[in-house]
Amino acid sequence: MDLMDKYLTSSDLCRLTGLPMGTLKRLRAAGSVLAAKPGSQGRGHADLWSLTQVLALAVARGLRSRGVSLEQAGPVLEYFWDMPPVQLEDYFRNGQTYLALFGTKVLPRLVSQDSIFNNEYVDYSTAATEALLPAAIDVKLIWERIKTEVAKSDPKKETRTKRETVRK
Repeated sequence: MDLMDKYLTSSDLCRLTGLPMGTLKRLRAAGSVLAAKPGSQGRGHADLWSLTQVLALAVARGLRSRGVSLEQAGPVLEYFWDMPPVQLEDYFRNGQTYLALFGTKVLPRLVSQDSIFNNEYVDYSTAATEALLPAAIDVKLIWERIKTEVAKSDPKKETRTKRETVRK
């Protein structure tokens, strides 16, 4: 299975994003989030989350921890939620790897670093006096970290490594 087609359990999602399991359960019960592959009731039938859903929750959680309101973080979560990994990777290849943050307001789409810091529409002198200089959140970096952690925990990869070791 390709890494991009991999799904994670709720435990893995919480471990990677730092989101408390209770918060995830509350969001799920309220209908705010729905797993890519919802589990059924009972043991062994866990919800499964796509990697872009993990990214969406990681980014939204990071924004909230920086003082961004739910009203601002919500559209960012929605932007990434159902995005196919191929589309995300296309944005990255085109240089659109950042979220633009202006104080506690965030633009809910990927943009280039230049469009944030070399933007003729931003009044930098006013922004500096208001302590609202633009900031960039490197979503590609977060994505790469998620993929690296998922690849490390891939049980098929571990099994192959053990077999190769036994053969040697």
